[in-house]
Amino acid sequence: MGQSKMQQQVGVVTPSGRDKRRAVIDRLVRMVVTGSGLLVLLTLMLIFVYLLYAVFPLFKPATMSLHDQFAVNRSAPTVALGLDTQGQVAYRIDNQGKGDFIQLNAQGESPAGSLISEQTLSSPPVSISRATGGQPLYGLGLSKGRLLVVRPDFSATPPRWQFPLGDQPRLMDLKGQRLHHLVLAEPQVEQFSLAAVTEDGRLLAGVFSAQGQQITELTDVPQVDQLLLTPDGRLLYLLSGNQLSIYQFGSELTLREVVSLREDKHAVDGPLTLSLLAGGKSLLVQSPDGQLTQWFDVRKAPDNQFHLTRIRSFTPAGKGLLTTENLRRVFASLSPQGELSLFSSLQSTPLLQQKMPEGITHAAFSPWGDHLLVESTTGWSSYQVDNHYPDINWRSLWQRVWYENYPEPAYVWQSSSAEESYQAKFSLVPIIFGTLKAAGYAMLFAIPLALAGAIYTAYFMSAGLRRVVKPAIEMMGAFPTVVIGLIAGIWLAPVIENYLAGILLLPLLLAFAILLCGWGSARLAEKVQWSRPAGWDVIVLLPVILLTGWLALWIGPQLSVWTLGLPLHEWLGDNYDQRNALVVGVAMGFALVPVIFSLAEDALFSVPPSLSQGSLALGATPWQTVVRVVLPSAFAGIFSALMIGFGRAVGETMIVLMATGNTPIIDGSIFQGLRAMAANIAIEMPEAVVGSGHYRVLFLTALVLFCFTFLVNTLAEAIRLRLRERYQMERTA
Repeated sequence: MGQSKMQQQVGVVTPSGRDKRRAVIDRLVRMVVTGSGLLVLLTLMLIFVYLLYAVFPLFKPATMSLHDQFAVNRSAPTVALGLDTQGQVAYRIDNQGKGDFIQLNAQGESPAGSLISEQTLSSPPVSISRATGGQPLYGLGLSKGRLLVVRPDFSATPPRWQFPLGDQPRLMDLKGQRLHHLVLAEPQVEQFSLAAVTEDGRLLAGVFSAQGQQITELTDVPQVDQLLLTPDGRLLYLLSGNQLSIYQFGSELTLREVVSLREDKHAVDGPLTLSLLAGGKSLLVQSPDGQLTQWFDVRKAPDNQFHLTRIRSFTPAGKGLLTTENLRRVFASLSPQGELSLFSSLQSTPLLQQKMPEGITHAAFSPWGDHLLVESTTGWSSYQVDNHYPDINWRSLWQRVWYENYPEPAYVWQSSSAEESYQAKFSLVPIIFGTLKAAGYAMLFAIPLALAGAIYTAYFMSAGLRRVVKPAIEMMGAFPTVVIGLIAGIWLAPVIENYLAGILLLPLLLAFAILLCGWGSARLAEKVQWSRPAGWDVIVLLPVILLTGWLALWIGPQLSVWTLGLPLHEWLGDNYDQRNALVVGVAMGFALVPVIFSLAEDALFSVPPSLSQGSLALGATPWQTVVRVVLPSAFAGIFSALMIGFGRAVGETMIVLMATGNTPIIDGSIFQGLRAMAANIAIEMPEAVVGSGHYRVLFLTALVLFCFTFLVNTLAEAIRLRLRERYQMERTA
C-alpha cells in the first residue's frame, strides 16, 4: 500500500490508466476518421446538388403569364405591331400611314396604353412588310410606284421613327403603279434590298441606298400570292398557289428552282402562308388546315446543289396567326379562338399551349422573346414569357438533329458563331465519344506496359533492382500533365507525323525481336554456360529494344515511300490530323502507366510467397505460376488499378486539351482528333455568359462527367470486393 502511494506521488501511470487513455485516443481517432469520411461524402453530395441546381433551369417548361390588359385608342386598323427590348414600349402602324408609340406599363398618372408619341409616316400604304430578324425595319409600298423605309428608334426621348432612305418616298416603278407584296432586307448597313409586285404583274427587285438605287424587272413571272426575302438579300421566295419559285438575288434575278409545297395529294386545298424564321434559312409553310412544316436548303446529289427540302412538321391547336421571334427560331400560332401554340424549330411538339383572348388580329414578340403583345377585338394584352432555352431539350442533347443546311440529321456540338441569330448546337454525344475515345486509346497504350512491367517487377525482378525501378516509375506520376500535354502537342505530334509508318511498325518488330531473343537465349543456355544475375534480364534486353526501335523508325518511312510513293501521313491526306488520338494515346498513356503500375505491382507483390513457392514445388514453371496462381490471387487489385486508371483518363484535361485538335467529331479513327468533356469545359467556360444556355450545358457536361467517374469508381470498388470475397471462399474451400 505504501508502494502504491509512492507511485501516485511520482506520477507513475497504472495499467488501468493507460487503458483509459488508449480508449479515449481510439475513440477520438475513430470520430476523426468517421467525420472525415462523412465530410468527404457531404462534399461530393454538395457538388452533385450544385451541379443539379445549375442544370435544372434547362429543363423547366416554358410558361406565360398575363402582365396587363388595356384598351388602346385605335382610330384606324393596325397593320404592323412591335415591342422594344424591355417590353415596356410598343409601336403600331395603322392603315392610314401613321405610327404610334404606346406605353405598356403604368407610370405615375399615365395608365398602361397611354400614347407616348405619334407621327405621320406616309400616305395610306398599299402594302407593308417587316424585315426578318435583327432590328425592326419596315417597308411601306405606296401608290404611284413609290416606297418608304422606316424603323422605330427607342433610344430617342420620346421614341420616334427614323427614315433610313429619307422621309420622302423613293420611286421604284417608273410606270407609277402601286406596289403590292413589298418585302425588304438590310444585308449591309444603310443598304436595302427590296422587291415588290406591280398591279400589272411585273416583279421589281432592287438595291437602295442613300446614294441611289438599282432596279431589276421581270415580266415573265407567275401570279404572286406572297413574297419573302431572306435577311441577307440573296434569296427571293415567290409563292403562286402551291408552287414556290426561288430566285437568287444578285445583279439580276435568276430562277434557281421551283418547288411544290403540297407534297401530300390528300392535303386540304386552299391558300398557303409563308414565314421566315430568324436567320432567314428556314421557311415555315402553313397549310389551310393549320399544319406547319419547316423547309430549308439541303445539298443533294447528283448535282451537289442546294435544294429546298421539307424537314419536319408541327401541329398547332388550330390555323391562325403566325408570329416569329426576331433572334431565335421560335414561333407561335394563335388561332381565332385564342389558342396559342409555342414552338421551337428543333422539336415538333409545342413548348407551350395556352388559352388567350379570342379574335386575335395581331401579335408580336419582343426582340429576345421574353414578352408577347397581342391585339384582339377587345384590346391589347401584354404577356411575360419565360422561355429561356427553347433549343435545348433531351432530344437535341442526345439524339441526331437535322440542323439548317446540314445534309442529314447529325450529332453536332457548335456553341458559337459570328451570326447574331445563330442557332447553337449542343449535342453531348460528340464530346462524350471523344472522352471515351481518348481514354480507350490511352488505356490501350498503358495497360500492356503497366501490367507487364508490374508482373516482371513484382515476380521476376531482383530485389535490388526493384528498389530502384519501382520508385523511378512512380516518380513519373509526379510529372505535371500540362507539361506532358505541351510536349505532346509541340514535339511529339510532329515526330509521330514524320515517322508514322515506323511507329505503326514498331510494336510488330518489338514483339518479333523479344520473342527471337527469348528463343535464342534458351538455345544458347543449352550450349554455353553463361551466368547473369537473377532478375536482370531486362538490362540484357534493353539494347535490343533500343536497336529495334531505331530500326523501325528508319525502315518505316522508307517502306512507306517505296510502297505508296509518298509518306504515310501525306497518303492519308484529310484522313490524318496531326494532333490525333494516337498522340493522345501515347501522351496520356505515359501519364497512366505510373498509376496502373504502382497499384497492380502492389497487388501482385502482396500475394503470399507460400502460394508461388507451393506451385513451384509441385513442378510448375515460373510462368505457369504467374498465370495460374499469382494473377488470379491479385486480380481484384489489378482490376481496381485498371478502373482507377480509366477514371483518371476520363477526367484528364490538360493532355487532351493540348495534344488534340479539339474538334468535336464522331470518328473512331486513331488518326483523327477529338474533343473530351473536361477539355470542352476548360475551353468554353471562360467565354460562356453566366446563366446562358451555353453556360448551363457546360454544367450539364460537368454533371455527366462527375456521375460517370463516380459510377466507374464505385463499380470498380464493388467488383473488387466481390472478387476478393470469391477468391477467399475458393481458398478456404
